[in-house]
Amino acid sequence: MKKSEFKNLLLIVLIGITFYISLEHIDIIIAYITKTFKLFSPFILGLVIAFVLNVPVSLIEKYLKEGKDKIKHLRSFSITISIICFILVLLFVGFLVIPSIINTIKLFVEQLPDFIVNSKNYLTKISEKIPELHEYITNLEISETILQDKITTLIKTSWPNILNSSFTIIINFFSGVMNFVIAFIFAIYILAKKEVLNNQLKKILYAYGNKKKIDRFYEIMSLSHITFTKFITGQCLECLILGLMFFIGMIIFQFPYALSISVLAMITALIPVFGAFIAAIIGALLIFITNPIQAFWFIIFFLIIQQIEGNFIYPKVVGKSVSLPAMWVILAVTVGGGLFGITGMIISVPLSSIIYALVKESTHRRLKVKKIKI
Repeated sequence: MKKSEFKNLLLIVLIGITFYISLEHIDIIIAYITKTFKLFSPFILGLVIAFVLNVPVSLIEKYLKEGKDKIKHLRSFSITISIICFILVLLFVGFLVIPSIINTIKLFVEQLPDFIVNSKNYLTKISEKIPELHEYITNLEISETILQDKITTLIKTSWPNILNSSFTIIINFFSGVMNFVIAFIFAIYILAKKEVLNNQLKKILYAYGNKKKIDRFYEIMSLSHITFTKFITGQCLECLILGLMFFIGMIIFQFPYALSISVLAMITALIPVFGAFIAAIIGALLIFITNPIQAFWFIIFFLIIQQIEGNFIYPKVVGKSVSLPAMWVILAVTVGGGLFGITGMIISVPLSSIIYALVKESTHRRLKVKKIKI
């Protein structure tokens, strides 16, 4: 047996043993990975924030360089403007959407007893043709006093759990805020020193790695950067189109909370294809409190918008921006969401676009080598 063959065989055996041991201790490995991910989550989030903010930062720098104006600290200025715009968007969404949701919850709690009693009376009338159902609904003891007593009893019996849950939520909230602050500071540092960090990484890789493989790695990274940048741009454009469609449609059909629901739809649409369902559920609840019939028509209106957005707008706008055919966009979002939830939905389209481009390039190269024309 040749030395190279022996090394390959030994490598295969080691991989097999490692795989077997990993399966035997899969719970420990998953727990370790989860703990490691949680430990580095602020820095991972910082990389994501830096990548997203790099789009407006690069655009601002490019515009100012091409323009007549000269700014001494161009990078600092671009980062500052991008952060201000980011914060303004968050404040705009927060002040517009959150108060509406809080008011809806208050209104829902206040009107719940009357709503249930009225619903019972309505069901009693329409069930007169079904004796068994009519008798069951008539015998239901529902009144405002009974509901208040049940709610009071529920709060008294479950207040320790509510208190513990509230305490946990508060701790998680402050932990999340701290992680976000660390991530944001890390993102700013990356944006400010991105050329320096890139040069340092290149020196390490070329010093210890194979030049040909590293060149190929940077080609893939360049393709990934272009694809993700186009994806973010296309996704933002798609969100804007969807928000405008919601707002114009809701104004035409005279639905309440038109602006709040439209902005919420625009934000949740960052989750590809299925994100607007979150806005639809909250919007339907908002409208249902004031007018249940109108809430039904809002759901119909949303389903029509969703079909237009999911089958035409999203594949055309986002799919075209990342050079991915519409069929593969829908497939990528469905599979990504099924495997990894919301995160999978968001990253599945640009990742699929990169794989699609690499497979396409490799296929053309192999066909050219084999001198096959199709």
